[in-house]
Amino acid sequence: MSNTKSDCHKSSTSSSCQFCDMKDESLICSHPGAIDIIDKAKVTARFKAGQTIFYAGNDPIGIFTIQKGLVKLEVTSPSGSAHTLRLMGPGAALGYRSMFANEPYHASAVAVEDCELCFISKADMMNIFSKYPEIALKLLEHISKDLRVAEEKWMGQMDKGAAERIADALLFLQDHFAHQNWTRREIAQWAGTTPETVIRTLSQFEKEGLVDQTDGRNIRILSKEKLKIRASTPGV
Repeated sequence: MSNTKSDCHKSSTSSSCQFCDMKDESLICSHPGAIDIIDKAKVTARFKAGQTIFYAGNDPIGIFTIQKGLVKLEVTSPSGSAHTLRLMGPGAALGYRSMFANEPYHASAVAVEDCELCFISKADMMNIFSKYPEIALKLLEHISKDLRVAEEKWMGQMDKGAAERIADALLFLQDHFAHQNWTRREIAQWAGTTPETVIRTLSQFEKEGLVDQTDGRNIRILSKEKLKIRASTPGV
């Protein structure tokens, strides 16, 4: 079970949605008419890096929106390997697909770094949807876009070997989450391979002058253009 309950507390007036920096970015809170209802319904949840927000297989209990920090959606294969499906930062919402589908969470949500989220229960969300159906339509639109992105990632990786997927992963993580230093295991989970393969491939990339690893965990891309070519050229 998720430890959400023990990490949540009712928001005070000082944390009103009216003053939230992420209000305009949120899929839910950007609607001005719903602010008062959301303010009364929401609970603030804080998670330390590595804590699980919800678990795959559990029934959806509501929707989380990220105020601060970074969260990953993670699935575990039958062989026990973890794979990262998505990475989400401030403004993103979690748990809405399973809630709409009325089915258990298909992935676990894990805090990559210390996070602050707002949680709204399923009952409160349904009340908000009944009063402001345009919010539900906005979430459904976002689900459709999520599906397209997932399909594009799947198609893009179908004919690529591990080295090309790792190059893709480095470019994506650098472009979208440059502030984060990613472990070899996290890169492997995003690229759909093993940490050992990532370590070997990074050593090869270093010999080719594509990356620099002299700063410990930090991986510095030396040439994005050359790495893009490496990502699209199988067997090089």
